[in-house]
Amino acid sequence: MGKLSRYFWPKTVLLFYIDDNNIEAAFGFIGKEGVDIQERRTIAQSEKSSLAAWYKEIVHTYPKTYTAAMLDTVNQGALPGCDRSVFMRFGVEAALVQSFCVDGIWEVYASLVEIKWFEQEFKGIVLDLAYSPFVLLYARSRPYLEETPTLFIFHQEGIAFVIVLSKERMWYAQILIIPKESVNEEEEPHEDISLDEEIEGLSFDLEEISAENEVEPISDTDVLSDFKEEIEQKPKAEVNESALELLEYNLNLFESLKESVASFYHDDRYPHEFIEKVVIFDAASLEQDIVRYIEDELFMEVSLHRFDPIEALAMIAAQEIKG
Repeated sequence: MGKLSRYFWPKTVLLFYIDDNNIEAAFGFIGKEGVDIQERRTIAQSEKSSLAAWYKEIVHTYPKTYTAAMLDTVNQGALPGCDRSVFMRFGVEAALVQSFCVDGIWEVYASLVEIKWFEQEFKGIVLDLAYSPFVLLYARSRPYLEETPTLFIFHQEGIAFVIVLSKERMWYAQILIIPKESVNEEEEPHEDISLDEEIEGLSFDLEEISAENEVEPISDTDVLSDFKEEIEQKPKAEVNESALELLEYNLNLFESLKESVASFYHDDRYPHEFIEKVVIFDAASLEQDIVRYIEDELFMEVSLHRFDPIEALAMIAAQEIKG
């Protein structure tokens, strides 16, 4: 009788993702229109046991509860194609990853080791669905897809997921690690974390694009000077340490994005076509400065939108559960 009664319980879902030092979580009911969010909580990562306790409380009341999370790991990626040959072309060891073909067009993958680690981190929770940030970005990008490729960015504090998409194709994808501090000219430049550094043979190598080859260098010193001068012209009360830190962070993001675009244009493993538009989905606190950098220096049309990963998780999870 117990099993029969559980069949008639409403479907519910617990959604969560890691955002900087916190875990953002939400509980809701799955209905015809999607997920009706009932409660949201922000939990410090150091107190993740609170999330497990909330999960147990929910499951006790609603036994038919699904859990869905955004997979938080650098050791993942996306490839332009779903056949096995694409793994070989980009140097990804298929036996070391779990992969999923999206719309029969492109593939997302993540390290099996990292998936196990993620599950262990939340071992008090039965995880039903885990989504790549690239999948969330794809879902959010659909209304903006055109016949020609557009560069889409999903930005969280310290990390950006970059993907080039058109209506019929996925062209390119990369994860960018954004340093929060400026790099002194005398110091070694910050290196993006790559899968090659973490698991040999798992990731694909992007060619080093020399500024002396085909890409005309952009003077970061000039760009920084222009915007520092703009800040210094403001009243002293408006200029503070956090404003300069935000400026440096935006410039670091811009520099990483510039290098990623160069990689797309020059890596022969990818099909090439000129990118004219950039769409940024921000889950942190970016401002219009980054839009100006890209428009002024890379001559692309840019739009900046706020992005709630919980809403994207809710939409995708509801579709899959009702499926």
